Amino acid sequence: LARLTTWVIRFFQLLFAVILVGVLSYMVDQFRDFGFGGVPREVVTPEIFSVLAIPFTTFAILAVLFLDGTAQIIATFFDFALFVGYATSAGLLRHNFHRRCEENPLRNALISNRTARGINGHEDRNGDLVRLVVGLVLIQLILFFITTILSL
Repeated sequence: LARLTTWVIRFFQLLFAVILVGVLSYMVDQFRDFGFGGVPREVVTPEIFSVLAIPFTTFAILAVLFLDGTAQIIATFFDFALFVGYATSAGLLRHNFHRRCEENPLRNALISNRTARGINGHEDRNGDLVRLVVGLVLIQLILFFITTILSL
């Protein structure tokens, strides 16, 4: 039962990491195309850890199913490293935890970069994407904490 639970959690870690890579890559593209000051750290940091989470979580899934205890110890180290990375990402995104999208600075930066160039700001889409990123980063933080504890 513990093995199945760990596998299911790791599957969701992988799924959410792929979603985060897609959404954050869109944001990086928007800041590079329309931004004036580069890509903010609150976008780059979760992007890096989500990209790292894909091969690390794939390895951890294989370790749970097929590999020995040494591989599972390595997977535990990866879990802890990704937990710390997502905790850092959550800290950088802390100003974007508002319920109302208009109060989130990342959403406002995405919109103002587009409108400064005379392009539609996509207010609703960017607000929802920022909320999605914040939610998934927090979920990943919790999931990697759980798998770190379960692996010990």
